[in-house]
Amino acid sequence: MPEKGYVDIHAHIIPGVDDGSKNMDESVKMLEMAYNQGIRTIYATPHYGSGKERYDSDYLTEQYELLKEKAAGVGDAGIELLLGNEIYYRHGTLEELKSGQALTMNNTKYVLVEFNVDIRYKELYSALQKLVLAGYRPILAHIERYFCLQKKFELLYAVKNLGVCMQINASSVIPKLNSEASFCRKAIREGYISFLGSDCHRTEWRPPCMEDAVKVLTKKTPEMIIDRILYKNTVKLYNNEFI
Repeated sequence: MPEKGYVDIHAHIIPGVDDGSKNMDESVKMLEMAYNQGIRTIYATPHYGSGKERYDSDYLTEQYELLKEKAAGVGDAGIELLLGNEIYYRHGTLEELKSGQALTMNNTKYVLVEFNVDIRYKELYSALQKLVLAGYRPILAHIERYFCLQKKFELLYAVKNLGVCMQINASSVIPKLNSEASFCRKAIREGYISFLGSDCHRTEWRPPCMEDAVKVLTKKTPEMIIDRILYKNTVKLYNNEFI
């Protein structure tokens, strides 16, 4: 993994495999946008299990390898492209992970997982606990979307204490007078969040915006928190170490 630059752990950038990038040209443009935002490593995380995916494993691998080659030539330094899934948790998810149908993050024990936005907290906690007990290290995707967690910091504490990492979308911290953005920034400042991710889908819809988010966060967030989210945790993810 490159020593300099940001790591985007959540991106729908592989063309034609889900509701993200439509084609290779758009994917390359997204890579260029990401590079200009300071991103040097991207985890491509196409949907799995949500119904938004439209690929078989062979096609996904083929498209990933093609884009990986193009990513290496972006900008002066290139972008390292790694593969995973954003997995919609459901009955059978553990079996699909064990069989390799659902992908972990770059073949580590880390799993980017999402749920229905209106899931009840007890169900969310129970599912995450099952993943942990099975030996996986869940990364809960875009935690700002789950109604059961919004502005409930005692529940964020319980989820983190379970051994779960939490990710917030970069675009969610940027708005100024916005209650969701305020919640996200506070969650980051208080140390609940392990990762930022762009959750980029298209050049016009949810484009990469990492540098824009970092500029907002550095105004009031302790430097040690920023360093942990942007660098230390991403190195541990890459090396499959506990966070």
